Amino acid sequence: MSRISTFFCLSILFLTASSFVFASDAAKAQPIFNVPLKDTVPSITTRGVASTEVVPDLAMISLGVETERPKAADAARDNASTTQAVVAEIKAQGVAAGDIRTVSITLAPVYDETTDSNGRVKRTRRGYLAANVLSVRVRDIAVAGALLGQLLDKGVNKVQEISFDYSQKDSKYEGLRIDAVRDALRKANSYTTGLGIRLGRILLITSEPREVVPVAVRTLGGAPRDAAVAVPIEPGAETLRIEVDVTWELVP
Repeated sequence: MSRISTFFCLSILFLTASSFVFASDAAKAQPIFNVPLKDTVPSITTRGVASTEVVPDLAMISLGVETERPKAADAARDNASTTQAVVAEIKAQGVAAGDIRTVSITLAPVYDETTDSNGRVKRTRRGYLAANVLSVRVRDIAVAGALLGQLLDKGVNKVQEISFDYSQKDSKYEGLRIDAVRDALRKANSYTTGLGIRLGRILLITSEPREVVPVAVRTLGGAPRDAAVAVPIEPGAETLRIEVDVTWELVP
């Protein structure tokens, strides 16, 4: 064998051996598993719960304008004109533009169905239905009913849903988290008192997704156009709830 061939063979063997060593070292550096600290020392976990009742001060109204005409262009044009009038009225009642959102715009044929003596169904196109659905956030529930009445007079003929929310919810939840942790601490101390052990460092804190119980949602059907009166809207009350799990180390 020539010197050049011998050199190449030795080089390949060296690179292969080196790769194996490096791969072995990398494998040794990888931890086999990571044991949570709470599983390596004596510990106790308790769940703290806090809740409060609030009265919603925001209303989200999902409403729409539906227009049926023999021709698609007429349905789309008349629906757009009525929707523009509705949006203008919403803004005239003091609702900010940022609180008005278009949810959907649709245009679809409408059919009449008849069944002959042989049971065959025949569909005949009657016209076209254009629909525009809006979502409106009302920041004063006291005026929501009057606003909805005005919108019905302007051409709204579909009220799909009314839901409620609370503007200071985040700050309310901050207070609930503090109360929930205190509740967890109280429960943990009730277990350790008299056993000659104490609560040490906190090892883990986990929080359940925050809840609103119940969710105040009302679903309504179609609405008459000749009802320029305030629509009764009662938000009721909501319960905000927080659950927190806290794990402490137990020390003598």
